[in-house]
Amino acid sequence: MTTHSIPERIAAFSRQAQEHVWSGRDQALTEMERLYAQIDHASREGIVLCFALAKIYDDLNEVDRSFALLKEGNRHHKVGKIDTVDDARDIVGQLHSVFESGAAERLTTAQSQRPLFVLGMPRSGTSLVEQILCSHPQVNGGGELKMLGQWCVGYLKLKREKPETPFSALYLNDLRRHYFRGVAPLLTKPFFTDKMPQNFMWLGFILAAFPEAKIIHTHRDPMAVCWSIYKTDFAGVSHGYSCDLADIGEFYKLYVELMNFWRQRFPDALFELDYERLTTAQEDETRRLLAYCGLDWHTGCLAFQDNPRQVNTASWAQVKRPMYCGSSASWRRYASHLEPLRLALASVLGVDRHDG
Repeated sequence: MTTHSIPERIAAFSRQAQEHVWSGRDQALTEMERLYAQIDHASREGIVLCFALAKIYDDLNEVDRSFALLKEGNRHHKVGKIDTVDDARDIVGQLHSVFESGAAERLTTAQSQRPLFVLGMPRSGTSLVEQILCSHPQVNGGGELKMLGQWCVGYLKLKREKPETPFSALYLNDLRRHYFRGVAPLLTKPFFTDKMPQNFMWLGFILAAFPEAKIIHTHRDPMAVCWSIYKTDFAGVSHGYSCDLADIGEFYKLYVELMNFWRQRFPDALFELDYERLTTAQEDETRRLLAYCGLDWHTGCLAFQDNPRQVNTASWAQVKRPMYCGSSASWRRYASHLEPLRLALASVLGVDRHDG
C-alpha cells in the first residue's frame, strides 16, 4: 500500500476541494480537518489546506468559519511576499512619467501572427476569456507569459538609474525581439493568447511595440473581483497586496487610475469585455469577442469547457465547467466581514464600469 507524504495528501485535498461543490460533510472533510489540526498553519502546506477548507465551508454556507480560515491563511501567506501596494504605486508613477508627455514613439512594422492580450485585474475572467479564444482552431493558448513584464520592469529600472534614457524605437524593437523569441513555440497558428492579467500595467509598451496586437480588457464588479482575490491562494511570492482586504482595495484603485490613463493616452485601443455580461449573454458576447479579434465564428468557443488544454492558473477548475451566472454576487454573504474592502473602494464603487 502506497503511503503519501503530507504535502502530497494536502495537494490532493486542495484539488478535491476546488473540483467539487460540497453539499454536506464527508470523510474527506473530516480527514482534512484532522490534518489541519496537526500541521503548522504558517507552513506552505498549512496555508494550502487553510484555503481549501475555507472553500469547502463556503460551499456549506458556514460563512464565519470560512472567513476566519481565509483571514488566517492570508495572514501567514503575506509573509515574504512582493508586489505590494507600494510597489504598484511606484510603478504607476513611473509609467505616468514615461507616457504622459505624449511623445512616445509607436512602431508600424507588424508580423502575420497576431498576439491577443487578455488582461485586467486577477480574477476578472481572463482565464475564461482565454479558454474561449483557445477553443478556436486558429488560436494557440500561451497562458500567463512573463516575458513582457520582465522586459518592462527592466526598462523602468534602467529609466530610474538613467533618467535621460529615451523611450525610442530602439527599445521598442528590442522589446519585440525579446517577446517574439519567447513566444516562438506559439507561432504555429495565426493567433496566440497572452493572458497575464498584470499586463494592464504595460499597455503603453504593448500599444507602442505591437501594432498587430488585439487587446481584451476584462472587468468585473469591483467587490466581486476583490473578494475573489482574497479567497485565492496565489502561488509563489507575488501578489503581496492580495493578502489584506484594504490592500486589495488600494491596488484596485491604482488599477482603475492606470486604466483611465491608458484610455486617455490611447483612445479606442481596447476591447472592453464585461464578465457579468459574458455570463448572461454568452453567445452574443463571444461573437463580439471573436469579431474584434478578426476570427471567424466557431461554435466550439461556446463549449470551452470541453477544451482539453491544460490550464495552469487559479481558475483552472472554473474554466472546465460550462458558463454559469451568480458568482459575482457571492461576496454579499460576507458583507459584514468586508468593511475594510468597502471603505478602500469607496471612491470607485459604481463609477468604474465600462460598456465597450
